Amino acid sequence: MRFLRFTGLLGLLALGFFAAGCGSSSSKKKDYPVTVARFLLEASDRDVGSLVRLPISGSAISVLPKTYFTEYDIMKCEVVDNELGKCLYFQLTEQASRDLYRLTASNVGRRLVTTVNGTVIGAVRFDRPISQGFIITYVEAPGEDLLLMAKNISRTSEDARKEAAKKF
Repeated sequence: MRFLRFTGLLGLLALGFFAAGCGSSSSKKKDYPVTVARFLLEASDRDVGSLVRLPISGSAISVLPKTYFTEYDIMKCEVVDNELGKCLYFQLTEQASRDLYRLTASNVGRRLVTTVNGTVIGAVRFDRPISQGFIITYVEAPGEDLLLMAKNISRTSEDARKEAAKKF
């Protein structure tokens, strides 16, 4: 009888540990839609690029296949209002800020195209080198969607950086 109680107790403990383990893995699920922002550079006349179109204006831009900044490079994303309307402000990491300066210094006049989850949403033209470590881009998306988009981009980027840091 004691043996049955003991094995029953062991079975309950094992079930409890199994359930606790399952619960901890489900807590890693995101409670927001993963929203990945990436940036592509406009191709020059001598480059072979892929044609993308902005969703509202229909402006066509030929872009290089390389992604220059990813979710790992974004510290935060916010919606900013100015005299021209709403835009997205991307604060980059220290390393990405240096990369942004080098990229913009050698590509004045070209555009940086912003994508979210693979969909083109906006572009910004470099009129000078950017040394402050942030990108401000006007996007072709409804204004009411921008706040949630910015919040989800920030959360996705923060989680991506944390997960990458755990691996090293």
